[in-house]
Amino acid sequence: MARTEGTGHKDSVNDRMIKWTALPVVYLWMAASGSVVAMGILKPEVVLDNLEGFIALIAIIGGTAQPAFATMLELWKAEQQTETELHPSVIESQTKVMEARAELDRDLAREAQKHMHMMDAEERRAKIELVKEGKAVFKNNDE
Repeated sequence: MARTEGTGHKDSVNDRMIKWTALPVVYLWMAASGSVVAMGILKPEVVLDNLEGFIALIAIIGGTAQPAFATMLELWKAEQQTETELHPSVIESQTKVMEARAELDRDLAREAQKHMHMMDAEERRAKIELVKEGKAVFKNNDE
């Protein structure tokens, strides 16, 4: 749940739904399941004689409201995801990553351009050297 202490904001509707419906039922289900397990350890004959009743109790508590709880939990998860995505530190780190990527792309483009100019200069120097030596340089028009 979103902690909003000190900011003057109240819990959202989804936070309150989880707090007042899902959490008590989850705790009730855990207590019922835990007590069945504990009773099974301490008095196995009681649990084995009434196993169907204990299973029904756990199923009723855990299963009847499961679709509603699943929906509420999905809403809550979506809200938490949105809060995480909009958190200033996340936005700042994403901005830093994008700036670093842009700087890297600029550096790579500069290096590629520098390499292209250097190769072009070397090609021109080689042609000039051939002309100085008196050799004719003919360029193939097919290239």
